[in-house]
Amino acid sequence: MKTALLSLALALAAAGGAVAQTTSPPAGCAGFLTVQTRACTVSHYWRCEAAPEGTTWEVSHDIDGPVSQHVYDREFQWVDAFYFQTGTSERLYEPGPDPVSMTELLETGVDTYDFTTIEQTGEEVVKLNTRGRDEATGKTEVIDGVTLHTYTVNSETRDENGDLVFSASGKQYVYREERLFMLGQESYFDGTEEWQEDNTPREFIFPGEKGFEDFKPRYGCNALQASFEPPASQ
Repeated sequence: MKTALLSLALALAAAGGAVAQTTSPPAGCAGFLTVQTRACTVSHYWRCEAAPEGTTWEVSHDIDGPVSQHVYDREFQWVDAFYFQTGTSERLYEPGPDPVSMTELLETGVDTYDFTTIEQTGEEVVKLNTRGRDEATGKTEVIDGVTLHTYTVNSETRDENGDLVFSASGKQYVYREERLFMLGQESYFDGTEEWQEDNTPREFIFPGEKGFEDFKPRYGCNALQASFEPPASQ
């Protein structure tokens, strides 16, 4: 597995340094899907010729601009991530005894995982371990003409001291034809606060269709803005 990860890292580098921390596909890369969600976010997915088959980039925007860029391998294992608003990067350090496996999930209906990442913000570097379980519900939902299979997800991320820094549980979706996981209705905990989000897809837009690669979110933004607006003065 370490050899495979090294090969992937070299291939990603070959895809071009311009791929990192960008919000549009650079030369040698092409977008294949745009997804609008209920949570005032829009995600763009692309793949690059120089990367291993199935390697996918996802760039997400909210109403204020770019939020994150993730890179996944064919098994949908997180390989690399960058968060624009904080400047935080996160990369796969060790796939662990139980790497993420989209293949196992699709074939058996269950996938457990245990892997380690390195997170860096400025000079601060933290090693994080994530463990979890995804399980098929046996149900599907059709959203904007696309059939999605639903899964229950439960995961925990802990630091080197074993302290819980993040957890997630709820429902996610798998777009089998493209081997993509997509967020849904979930509950989160960051070690201090709990909250819920509904990131369910609302619209799937393909190349040539209106709104493809549109960076402006379309759904849920009015409600989101209203929740932060101060009351009008009397």
